[in-house]
Amino acid sequence: MAGCLGDSGQAEADGTPTSTTAANESTTTTGTETSTQQQSQPFTRGQLVDDFEDIGTKDTRWGTVGGTVEADTDDVYAGTQSVHMTNKNGDAAGIYKSFPDGLDLRKHDLSLAVKLQKPVRGKIAAELIAPARSDMLVSKRFIPKELNDWIRIDLGYTGKTGKPVMKSIQELRLMVLTPKGKPINVHIDDLRKIPKPDKGKVILQFDDAVTSQYEVAFKELQKRGWPGGVAVIPDAINSEGNLTTGQMREMRDAGWDMMAHPQAPKPLPAYSEAKQQRMIQQAYNYLDLKGFPKGARHFVAPYNRVSKTTLDIVSEFHDTGFMFGACPNNAQQPSNMHAISRVMGKDPQGTRRILNIAEEFNQLAVVTWHSIGEGEEYETSPADFKNVLNHLEQKDVDVIAPSGLLDD
Repeated sequence: MAGCLGDSGQAEADGTPTSTTAANESTTTTGTETSTQQQSQPFTRGQLVDDFEDIGTKDTRWGTVGGTVEADTDDVYAGTQSVHMTNKNGDAAGIYKSFPDGLDLRKHDLSLAVKLQKPVRGKIAAELIAPARSDMLVSKRFIPKELNDWIRIDLGYTGKTGKPVMKSIQELRLMVLTPKGKPINVHIDDLRKIPKPDKGKVILQFDDAVTSQYEVAFKELQKRGWPGGVAVIPDAINSEGNLTTGQMREMRDAGWDMMAHPQAPKPLPAYSEAKQQRMIQQAYNYLDLKGFPKGARHFVAPYNRVSKTTLDIVSEFHDTGFMFGACPNNAQQPSNMHAISRVMGKDPQGTRRILNIAEEFNQLAVVTWHSIGEGEEYETSPADFKNVLNHLEQKDVDVIAPSGLLDD
């Protein structure tokens, strides 16, 4: 698996032994200044739900879930202040707000700017209570440990209780949850709702360009008329156990994307900015020169690990970037096109659950596998893989290649 999962594999990221896989528009841009300055080009898509400018005043309608909540005017994403939530003892730090008239999310998803410093890797959690806790949605988005600067994320749903009434969300909670004794230090800002389509989408991706992806995955997706995406390690192509250039071309001609996936002994953030740029540019150039310019627009983070510097470089060469996030995304266009969340597909039950949620709430699920075959050397068995595909066939969603996010 060439270190693709690293220490951000799904089980490790979740802290559990099981995979927990899932019009008012303008230009999608995020700022590029340092985290201690106001962003010069804030995200302006969709509708502002809350700018948190009243946090710390007597007029605020936000309450505290746990820990300490205060306004921070020095470290902001947009506007003049952000929300700084801390809890040195761990457990929980967060805020909640009631919406007596109801927050209508029938045709929108929530998007939030976050900066997670402690825990060094963890999850931003949201609870949408609609109208009571017996009818609610949960979102949990994983943030890798090197990504400790501002990043915008979609609050894709990962769990559902009862039958939430989406036209009238009565309460929203935004939190970080940790075991007791594990400190929390997080900023949030610029909560928005962004439009979503009338139908969910699914992207099927395969990391490392191993032979079984041609022999098993390509064969099974061809039967169903679906495209996919392969994360290509340039140095591995045409070697034993990996795809050949001919197989890549056959998959490309069937609508698949050959995506850039630079690999090194360590995650990209372990290297200097100049070294990261060389590796990212070399992977892009390889695909472009070999006849895969369409797929070269897409980047898959090695080891699922990136920093803000990594994402800045990725944005110079690629139109999209994918990484482990453990939740779905906005299906019209993810609010951060260079940090699109993926879920791991090796747990069929968890993957089916995410697919169900993506269908019901019209979100984008990006499902990822590595090797597929019989035996312990393979990550996923053909039976488990086909179990997910058979379930997906029953869903009213569009299965697209990564380029479907750009070409529609």
